[in-house]
Amino acid sequence: MLSWSAIIPTLNRGAILERSLPTIVAQTRPPKQIIVVDASDEWELSKTRILNSFALTAKSIELIYVGSDKKSLTYQQNIGLNFCDSDVVFYLDDDSFMYIDCAEEIMEVYEQDEEDLVGGVMALMVPQPPSTREKDQKNSPSDNLVQTNKQPNQLNLWDHFLKPFHKLWHIQNLFIPYDGTYHRYDISELAKKTSINNVVLFHGCRMTFRTSALKEIGGFEELISRTVNDLDVSYRVSRTSALVLARRAKLFHEQTAVSRIHRYKNSVLVILNPIALFLAHRTVQHGVNILVVRFALSRALLEFLRDCANPNRGFPHARGAWLALRLLPKLMQMNKQQLREWYPRFQAELLDKK
Repeated sequence: MLSWSAIIPTLNRGAILERSLPTIVAQTRPPKQIIVVDASDEWELSKTRILNSFALTAKSIELIYVGSDKKSLTYQQNIGLNFCDSDVVFYLDDDSFMYIDCAEEIMEVYEQDEEDLVGGVMALMVPQPPSTREKDQKNSPSDNLVQTNKQPNQLNLWDHFLKPFHKLWHIQNLFIPYDGTYHRYDISELAKKTSINNVVLFHGCRMTFRTSALKEIGGFEELISRTVNDLDVSYRVSRTSALVLARRAKLFHEQTAVSRIHRYKNSVLVILNPIALFLAHRTVQHGVNILVVRFALSRALLEFLRDCANPNRGFPHARGAWLALRLLPKLMQMNKQQLREWYPRFQAELLDKK
């Protein structure tokens, strides 16, 4: 039987972590390890509180709580990977709440995959948190994707205007594939035994990988500190193995607003990070400038539309997009070594600004 470990990077969110960890401990198929990597200044206080809270309920689970000397999500994710000695690693946000059989459903996919075709399995994100009566509802249908709360007759004028642009928000349009295409595999035989769909990229709050597949690619790319790190790592795994969605493995993402970066800074990074990663990892030889400029312009348009749809004082998304566009020529002129030296410094300076 395969083993699994949960890795949870966190920063100044002890309260939400104390609420989400019990859903991991309570899994019908419990983990071998829970690894928390905390970049908070007072992480040792949180460690003491967490270890005391779970001393009795998680006796059979190795609970590892370590600090990080860098406030960098990718760095924290790699620290966690260094501690992992399980067959499968679950990367969860500190505000991800697993349904009680989530791990069981995911591990079934890995164990039914006798040919080791699958390198990663993603949980299904659902709109409601796990309930106290969840065990009674374990076999209820859950294959529907998260639905919007708005009904068709409730759409406002902006919703109708923005409808043609919705396809631009598809996950494949938020990233530039390094090989010029997305990798897909024939999972038809495995799909006869498990409830899965083929996907090409993962969403960070609910992704799992074979530990060997993740270590084979060198873990997370520390060229970036956050934002689209999930798309990068899942794409690099997909170069050699399939990515799938386990439709019965349910997870709720609370998306707590605490500690999330400023809209302006985030808009800069959602444009420049995918470009920097593409330039660092691309195998594409022709049409590189066209790919990069087209991506940057389409993302800048989306950032502007975000301000229009939800008016924010000062148009922070649009301003962030404008800065990204201004820096684009500089990025495109760098070789890979220059990029790796300059871009982490730029991110640090951007994120440190008040």
